[in-house]
Amino acid sequence: MIYTISDPSSTRIKILRSEFVCYLFPVDSVEQAREIISAHDKNYASATHNCYAYVIGPGRQAQYYSDAGEPGGTAGKPMLNALMRAELTNVLAIVSRYYGGVKLGVRGLIEAYGEAVNTAVKEAKTQEFVELVHLKISCDYSSMELIRHRTPEWKLRLGESEYGVETVVQISLPQDKWQDFRLFLESLSAKNDLTYQKI
Repeated sequence: MIYTISDPSSTRIKILRSEFVCYLFPVDSVEQAREIISAHDKNYASATHNCYAYVIGPGRQAQYYSDAGEPGGTAGKPMLNALMRAELTNVLAIVSRYYGGVKLGVRGLIEAYGEAVNTAVKEAKTQEFVELVHLKISCDYSSMELIRHRTPEWKLRLGESEYGVETVVQISLPQDKWQDFRLFLESLSAKNDLTYQKI
């Protein structure tokens, strides 16, 4: 079984006067992970290093890490290994290190970055990973109410909505519910002005 996290979280550990703050984020795509990394680098520019690792996809096929200036293989790789050992996916880990004046050495860095992620994972809220289908639906108000009424049946997650002449909403649902929901959407589109696309 593969897991993910439900909410962003952070934990802090201190090793030989250096502080390691691990931030965990649930992510749906590489693009989303990169946006978070970019924003984090700006917001935590005072950190000595902002190292990261992520694993994304139902088969955990997208994996990447960065040592961000630490000696090669001493930060990002042990962080990724910690995520993999915890059987996580769709998770981004960023560890901000604040140097305390004592060098840890190669082995010490590997252990510190790995421990920072391990500690964060233990304290995070995890849940079974469910592959989702993401849709953008445009329809009239009455069709949207029919969709909302069936939300529990297909475990729909309603996202951003725009209300105007027509309603535009982003919806996510489990992959195993997609075929039944697609048939429902097509029955609505045959009667009403409803369109949808995967995003």
